[in-house]
Amino acid sequence: MGDKILEIEHSPGDEWVVRFRPTGLQWLPEETRRHLLGARKEFLLALRSAVDQAIQRTDEVEKPKSTRRTRIKVE
Repeated sequence: MGDKILEIEHSPGDEWVVRFRPTGLQWLPEETRRHLLGARKEFLLALRSAVDQAIQRTDEVEKPKSTRRTRIKVE
């Protein structure tokens, strides 16, 4: 990773790889560090949301489809 604080790799149709090294922030002003650490938290929250959605979709696929029939009385 070298001297980079943040590194992102992505190829179309492929995964995203994000590397974040908070220990490399000492040289930045305090306000900047707070913003970057807050951004890291927001990124993690977004990632949590994406994982939750993926779990929900998996659960929906695994549910057996209901073949419930309704009886209709015709007179």
